[in-house]
Amino acid sequence: MTKISEKVHELKDHAESTEKKIAAAQKETEKKMDAAIDSAKAEAKVRQDTFKANVAARKAAAASEWETLQAEHNKRVEKIKNTIAAKKDTHNLNVANRRADDAEGYASASIDYALMAIDDAEIATLEAIDARAYAESLT
Repeated sequence: MTKISEKVHELKDHAESTEKKIAAAQKETEKKMDAAIDSAKAEAKVRQDTFKANVAARKAAAASEWETLQAEHNKRVEKIKNTIAAKKDTHNLNVANRRADDAEGYASASIDYALMAIDDAEIATLEAIDARAYAESLT
């Protein structure tokens, strides 16, 4: 039969292992986010370069009045798109925040449960030590 002190050591090792896994996951998430950001920046640069090239070609081919009309139209369209995107982003942000809050709440409750389990294990261990000491005192 495994001694209680060995079980407590196992619990400690398990908690330390979990802590290391969480830290590693956080670092991996940061690396993934950095990679995603770098990729998004590269894609944005390509779009900007393409846009600039298209603008230069249009300027050379189009008359001054057409360019002015097109620019005004593009501004109106961009304003509409920005308004729609801002509303979508706000909605998506709210959903993401609710999901994150729920996940954090669940994690917090799980940690609280683990802490209570450790407390129960500590009390049970101390009581077992006391019971063993009493039993040995009777011999």
